[in-house]
Amino acid sequence: MSSRLRGWRAAERPTRPREWVQLPFFVYGTLRPGQANYRLLLEGYTVAEIPAKIEGMALYSLRTFPIIVEAEPESVVRGDVMVIHPVHYEQAVRALDHLEGYDPASDPERCLYRRVKRRVALDTGGAALAWVYVGNRALLGDHVHAPIPDGDWLRYQRQRARNWTGSSGDARD
Repeated sequence: MSSRLRGWRAAERPTRPREWVQLPFFVYGTLRPGQANYRLLLEGYTVAEIPAKIEGMALYSLRTFPIIVEAEPESVVRGDVMVIHPVHYEQAVRALDHLEGYDPASDPERCLYRRVKRRVALDTGGAALAWVYVGNRALLGDHVHAPIPDGDWLRYQRQRARNWTGSSGDARD
């Protein structure tokens, strides 16, 4: 760290979002730690995983996976910033694009998700620019979906599991 920055207090630090050469990913659903797609595509390939939130987005469930779409500025979605190890970065981008059905060469209006740069607030303080897979609101109506008002897919999944199992842990009919 440069001697210029070493003595700065948090209030004096620049407010410009941190930008890495290889942008990290903000993930908010099945790519979050502990979720199935995290284990398949990200586990062991990250150098940092930072709890974060993104403002101006609304979260919806498409049953087995979520989608976020542009919303009012006060809407917040919880997630994690995944900093991918540089050795695995290009492979991870291709795998994540494939998972989300995103093709950078195709018409973005025909994709359910598009990968865009967005500012995210880090729980550790500060902000970062990150890739985010944002849903195409025009195509959302083609899918059965339900809002997740608190913007947290992990909490939503835990609540669904509690509703599905009885106090003994047995599945309900």
